Amino acid sequence: MTAGYFTELIFIGIATGALYAIVAIGFNLVFGTMNVLNLAHGATMMVGSYGLLLVFYVGLDNFWLAAIVGMVLATITGLMIERLTVRPLRGHWWNTKIATLGAAVFLENLVQVITNGHPQNVPRPFDPTYYAIFGSFEVSDFQVLLIVVSVGVMLGMVWFLKETKWGRAIRVLAQSPDIAKCIGININRITIIGFGISGALAGLAGILNAATFGSTYPFVGLLLGLKGIVVLIVAGIGNMRGALYVGMVLGVVETMAVGLGGSTYRDLVAYVAMVLILLVRPHGLFGEEGRVVREV
Repeated sequence: MTAGYFTELIFIGIATGALYAIVAIGFNLVFGTMNVLNLAHGATMMVGSYGLLLVFYVGLDNFWLAAIVGMVLATITGLMIERLTVRPLRGHWWNTKIATLGAAVFLENLVQVITNGHPQNVPRPFDPTYYAIFGSFEVSDFQVLLIVVSVGVMLGMVWFLKETKWGRAIRVLAQSPDIAKCIGININRITIIGFGISGALAGLAGILNAATFGSTYPFVGLLLGLKGIVVLIVAGIGNMRGALYVGMVLGVVETMAVGLGGSTYRDLVAYVAMVLILLVRPHGLFGEEGRVVREV
Protein backbone atom coordinates (compact mmCIF):
# COMPACT_ATOMS: atom_id res chain seq x y z
CA MET A 1 0.00 0.00 0.00
CA THR A 2 1.47 3.32 -1.07
CA ALA A 3 1.79 6.32 1.24
CA GLY A 4 -0.65 8.26 -0.95
CA TYR A 5 -3.33 5.56 -0.70
CA PHE A 6 -2.78 5.29 3.07
CA THR A 7 -3.16 9.07 3.48
CA GLU A 8 -6.27 9.09 1.31
CA LEU A 9 -7.87 6.38 3.47
CA ILE A 10 -7.17 8.44 6.58
CA PHE A 11 -8.82 11.53 5.13
CA ILE A 12 -11.86 9.55 3.94
CA GLY A 13 -12.07 8.10 7.45
CA ILE A 14 -11.96 11.55 9.04
CA ALA A 15 -14.81 12.71 6.77
CA THR A 16 -16.85 9.60 7.68
CA GLY A 17 -16.06 10.07 11.35
CA ALA A 18 -17.17 13.69 11.15
CA LEU A 19 -20.64 12.42 10.24
CA TYR A 20 -20.58 9.97 13.17
CA ALA A 21 -19.59 12.85 15.44
CA ILE A 22 -22.61 14.96 14.43
CA VAL A 23 -24.89 11.99 15.19
CA ALA A 24 -23.22 11.43 18.57
CA ILE A 25 -23.43 15.12 19.51
CA GLY A 26 -27.19 15.02 18.88
CA PHE A 27 -27.47 11.94 21.10
CA ASN A 28 -25.23 13.58 23.69
CA LEU A 29 -27.37 16.69 24.02
CA VAL A 30 -30.41 14.65 25.11
CA PHE A 31 -28.76 11.69 26.85
CA GLY A 32 -25.77 13.45 28.37
CA THR A 33 -27.65 16.48 29.65
CA MET A 34 -31.21 15.23 30.18
CA ASN A 35 -30.63 11.54 30.93
CA VAL A 36 -32.92 10.38 28.10
CA LEU A 37 -31.68 7.85 25.54
CA ASN A 38 -33.71 8.78 22.47
CA LEU A 39 -33.75 5.63 20.33
CA ALA A 40 -35.78 7.50 17.69
CA HIS A 41 -32.78 9.73 16.92
CA GLY A 42 -31.85 7.61 13.90
CA ALA A 43 -35.41 7.72 12.56
CA THR A 44 -35.31 11.51 12.93
CA MET A 45 -32.22 11.54 10.69
CA MET A 46 -34.19 9.57 8.13
CA VAL A 47 -37.02 12.12 8.28
CA GLY A 48 -34.50 14.88 7.60
CA SER A 49 -33.19 13.13 4.49
CA TYR A 50 -36.72 12.57 3.12
CA GLY A 51 -37.67 16.14 4.01
CA LEU A 52 -34.82 17.17 1.73
CA LEU A 53 -36.44 15.24 -1.12
CA LEU A 54 -39.87 16.84 -0.63
CA VAL A 55 -38.68 20.16 -2.04
CA PHE A 56 -37.36 18.47 -5.18
CA TYR A 57 -40.59 16.47 -5.55
CA VAL A 58 -42.63 19.68 -5.74
CA GLY A 59 -40.39 21.00 -8.51
CA LEU A 60 -38.01 23.33 -6.65
CA ASP A 61 -34.42 22.63 -7.62
CA ASN A 62 -32.65 24.26 -4.68
CA PHE A 63 -30.58 22.02 -2.42
CA TRP A 64 -30.02 24.60 0.32
CA LEU A 65 -33.73 25.39 0.60
CA ALA A 66 -34.41 21.64 0.66
CA ALA A 67 -31.83 21.21 3.44
CA ILE A 68 -33.58 23.85 5.55
CA VAL A 69 -36.93 22.13 5.01
CA GLY A 70 -35.40 18.78 5.96
CA MET A 71 -33.93 20.17 9.18
CA VAL A 72 -37.23 21.87 10.06
CA LEU A 73 -39.15 18.61 9.58
CA ALA A 74 -36.56 16.74 11.66
CA THR A 75 -36.85 19.37 14.38
CA ILE A 76 -40.65 19.01 14.40
CA THR A 77 -40.21 15.24 14.59
CA GLY A 78 -37.89 15.60 17.59
CA LEU A 79 -40.43 17.84 19.33
CA MET A 80 -43.26 15.39 18.65
CA ILE A 81 -41.20 12.52 20.07
CA GLU A 82 -40.58 14.55 23.23
CA ARG A 83 -44.25 15.44 23.59
CA LEU A 84 -45.74 12.03 22.82
CA THR A 85 -43.21 9.54 24.17
CA VAL A 86 -40.86 11.25 26.63
CA ARG A 87 -42.90 13.76 28.60
CA PRO A 88 -45.73 11.36 29.56
CA LEU A 89 -43.15 8.83 30.84
CA ARG A 90 -40.73 11.21 32.54
CA GLY A 91 -38.99 9.48 35.41
CA HIS A 92 -39.46 6.00 33.92
CA TRP A 93 -36.10 5.46 32.20
CA TRP A 94 -36.72 2.04 30.65
CA ASN A 95 -40.27 2.85 29.61
CA THR A 96 -39.03 5.98 27.87
CA LYS A 97 -36.44 4.00 25.89
CA ILE A 98 -39.07 1.51 24.75
CA ALA A 99 -41.45 4.33 23.81
CA THR A 100 -38.82 6.11 21.68
CA LEU A 101 -37.92 2.78 20.07
CA GLY A 102 -41.60 2.33 19.21
CA ALA A 103 -41.64 5.81 17.67
CA ALA A 104 -38.62 4.89 15.55
CA VAL A 105 -40.25 1.69 14.31
CA PHE A 106 -43.44 3.59 13.47
CA LEU A 107 -41.64 6.31 11.50
CA GLU A 108 -39.43 3.89 9.59
CA ASN A 109 -42.29 1.60 8.63
CA LEU A 110 -44.52 4.55 7.70
CA VAL A 111 -41.90 5.81 5.25
CA GLN A 112 -41.37 2.23 4.04
CA VAL A 113 -45.06 1.97 3.15
CA ILE A 114 -45.14 5.40 1.48
CA THR A 115 -42.04 4.74 -0.65
CA ASN A 116 -42.56 0.96 -1.12
CA GLY A 117 -39.17 0.52 0.53
CA HIS A 118 -37.24 1.66 -2.54
CA PRO A 119 -34.07 3.74 -2.05
CA GLN A 120 -34.46 7.30 -3.29
CA ASN A 121 -31.79 9.20 -5.18
CA VAL A 122 -30.71 12.42 -3.47
CA PRO A 123 -29.25 15.35 -5.45
CA ARG A 124 -25.97 16.79 -4.19
CA PRO A 125 -25.44 20.50 -3.55
CA PHE A 126 -22.53 20.47 -5.98
CA ASP A 127 -20.41 17.98 -7.88
CA PRO A 128 -17.38 17.12 -5.75
CA THR A 129 -14.09 18.49 -6.99
CA TYR A 130 -10.99 16.49 -6.16
CA TYR A 131 -7.68 18.16 -5.45
CA ALA A 132 -4.39 16.31 -5.74
CA ILE A 133 -2.16 16.67 -2.68
CA PHE A 134 1.19 14.96 -2.17
CA GLY A 135 1.18 13.29 -5.55
CA SER A 136 -1.61 10.73 -5.90
CA PHE A 137 -3.42 11.69 -2.67
CA GLU A 138 -6.77 13.35 -3.49
CA VAL A 139 -9.16 15.32 -1.27
CA SER A 140 -12.67 16.39 -2.29
CA ASP A 141 -14.28 19.66 -1.27
CA PHE A 142 -17.29 17.70 0.00
CA GLN A 143 -15.08 15.78 2.46
CA VAL A 144 -13.69 19.07 3.69
CA LEU A 145 -17.26 20.35 4.10
CA LEU A 146 -18.17 17.39 6.33
CA ILE A 147 -15.18 18.00 8.60
CA VAL A 148 -15.79 21.76 8.83
CA VAL A 149 -19.49 21.27 9.64
CA SER A 150 -18.71 18.65 12.31
CA VAL A 151 -16.14 20.84 14.05
CA GLY A 152 -18.52 23.81 13.81
CA VAL A 153 -21.36 21.82 15.40
CA MET A 154 -19.10 20.70 18.25
CA LEU A 155 -17.85 24.24 18.93
CA GLY A 156 -21.39 25.60 18.69
CA MET A 157 -22.71 23.08 21.22
CA VAL A 158 -19.86 23.74 23.66
CA TRP A 159 -20.56 27.48 23.41
CA PHE A 160 -24.33 26.94 23.75
CA LEU A 161 -24.06 24.81 26.89
CA LYS A 162 -21.48 27.06 28.56
CA GLU A 163 -22.44 30.57 27.56
CA THR A 164 -26.20 30.76 27.00
CA LYS A 165 -29.01 30.89 29.54
CA TRP A 166 -30.77 27.92 27.96
CA GLY A 167 -27.56 25.90 27.80
CA ARG A 168 -26.80 26.48 31.47
CA ALA A 169 -30.39 25.60 32.33
CA ILE A 170 -30.02 22.29 30.49
CA ARG A 171 -26.92 21.48 32.54
CA VAL A 172 -28.66 22.35 35.80
CA LEU A 173 -31.62 20.18 34.81
CA ALA A 174 -29.27 17.30 34.08
CA GLN A 175 -27.57 17.68 37.44
CA SER A 176 -30.81 17.74 39.44
CA PRO A 177 -34.40 18.32 38.31
CA ASP A 178 -35.26 19.26 41.91
CA ILE A 179 -32.64 22.01 41.98
CA ALA A 180 -33.85 23.20 38.56
CA LYS A 181 -37.38 23.54 39.93
CA CYS A 182 -36.16 25.37 43.05
CA ILE A 183 -34.36 28.06 41.06
CA GLY A 184 -37.32 28.61 38.74
CA ILE A 185 -36.26 26.71 35.61
CA ASN A 186 -39.20 25.68 33.43
CA ILE A 187 -38.37 22.00 32.95
CA ASN A 188 -40.82 21.43 30.12
CA ARG A 189 -39.53 24.42 28.17
CA ILE A 190 -35.88 23.44 28.57
CA THR A 191 -36.60 19.83 27.60
CA ILE A 192 -38.40 21.05 24.48
CA ILE A 193 -35.41 23.21 23.55
CA GLY A 194 -33.04 20.28 24.02
CA PHE A 195 -35.11 17.94 21.87
CA GLY A 196 -35.60 20.61 19.23
CA ILE A 197 -31.88 21.21 18.84
CA SER A 198 -31.17 17.47 18.90
CA GLY A 199 -33.79 16.97 16.17
CA ALA A 200 -32.19 19.68 14.03
CA LEU A 201 -28.78 18.01 14.42
CA ALA A 202 -30.31 14.67 13.47
CA GLY A 203 -31.80 16.26 10.35
CA LEU A 204 -28.41 17.77 9.47
CA ALA A 205 -26.72 14.38 9.87
CA GLY A 206 -29.36 12.68 7.72
CA ILE A 207 -29.03 15.29 4.98
CA LEU A 208 -25.22 15.13 4.93
CA ASN A 209 -25.28 11.34 4.86
CA ALA A 210 -27.80 11.34 1.99
CA ALA A 211 -25.75 13.88 0.03
CA THR A 212 -22.56 11.91 0.66
CA PHE A 213 -23.92 8.64 -0.73
CA GLY A 214 -26.42 10.17 -3.16
CA SER A 215 -29.39 8.21 -1.80
CA THR A 216 -31.53 7.49 1.24
CA TYR A 217 -33.90 4.73 2.37
CA PRO A 218 -36.36 4.17 5.25
CA PHE A 219 -33.91 2.39 7.58
CA VAL A 220 -30.87 4.56 6.87
CA GLY A 221 -30.91 5.92 10.43
CA LEU A 222 -30.67 2.49 12.05
CA LEU A 223 -27.00 1.76 11.35
CA LEU A 224 -25.97 5.41 11.56
CA GLY A 225 -27.76 5.75 14.89
CA LEU A 226 -25.99 2.67 16.27
CA LYS A 227 -22.62 4.17 15.29
CA GLY A 228 -23.62 7.37 17.07
CA ILE A 229 -24.38 5.38 20.23
CA VAL A 230 -20.98 3.65 19.97
CA VAL A 231 -19.26 7.05 19.76
CA LEU A 232 -21.38 8.37 22.64
CA ILE A 233 -20.48 5.46 24.93
CA VAL A 234 -16.79 5.29 24.02
CA ALA A 235 -16.30 9.06 24.32
CA GLY A 236 -18.16 9.31 27.61
CA ILE A 237 -21.65 10.65 28.11
CA GLY A 238 -21.85 14.44 28.21
CA ASN A 239 -18.56 15.30 26.48
CA MET A 240 -19.04 17.07 23.14
CA ARG A 241 -15.35 17.34 22.28
CA GLY A 242 -14.86 13.69 23.13
CA ALA A 243 -17.65 12.77 20.71
CA LEU A 244 -15.86 14.66 17.93
CA TYR A 245 -12.50 12.99 18.61
CA VAL A 246 -13.89 9.48 18.96
CA GLY A 247 -16.16 9.87 15.94
CA MET A 248 -13.26 10.81 13.69
CA VAL A 249 -11.00 8.08 15.07
CA LEU A 250 -13.76 5.50 14.56
CA GLY A 251 -14.22 6.68 10.98
CA VAL A 252 -10.49 6.33 10.29
CA VAL A 253 -10.29 2.86 11.89
CA GLU A 254 -13.31 1.64 9.92
CA THR A 255 -11.98 3.02 6.65
CA MET A 256 -8.57 1.43 7.25
CA ALA A 257 -10.28 -1.89 8.02
CA VAL A 258 -12.20 -1.69 4.73
CA GLY A 259 -9.11 -0.65 2.77
CA LEU A 260 -6.93 -3.41 4.20
CA GLY A 261 -9.35 -6.26 4.85
CA GLY A 262 -12.64 -5.55 3.10
CA SER A 263 -16.05 -4.25 4.13
CA THR A 264 -16.76 -7.40 6.17
CA TYR A 265 -14.66 -6.05 9.03
CA ARG A 266 -16.07 -2.52 9.11
CA ASP A 267 -18.77 -2.92 11.76
CA LEU A 268 -16.84 -5.60 13.65
CA VAL A 269 -14.06 -3.09 14.35
CA ALA A 270 -16.45 -0.53 15.84
CA TYR A 271 -18.20 -2.85 18.28
CA VAL A 272 -15.09 -4.79 19.33
CA ALA A 273 -13.30 -1.49 20.01
CA MET A 274 -16.25 -0.33 22.13
CA VAL A 275 -16.19 -3.48 24.27
CA LEU A 276 -12.42 -3.36 24.78
CA ILE A 277 -12.42 0.31 25.74
CA LEU A 278 -15.30 -0.13 28.19
CA LEU A 279 -13.45 -2.98 29.88
CA VAL A 280 -10.68 -0.53 30.72
CA ARG A 281 -12.70 2.72 30.96
CA PRO A 282 -16.30 1.87 31.98
CA HIS A 283 -17.35 5.54 31.79
CA GLY A 284 -15.72 6.17 28.41
CA LEU A 285 -12.47 7.78 27.40
CA PHE A 286 -13.53 11.31 28.36
CA GLY A 287 -16.36 10.56 30.80
CA GLU A 288 -16.75 10.48 34.54
CA GLU A 289 -19.06 8.80 36.98
CA GLY A 290 -21.50 11.69 37.43
CA ARG A 291 -24.57 12.19 35.26
CA VAL A 292 -23.13 15.42 33.98
CA VAL A 293 -19.59 16.15 32.88
CA ARG A 294 -18.50 19.30 34.68
CA GLU A 295 -16.39 20.50 31.78
CA VAL A 296 -18.02 20.03 28.39
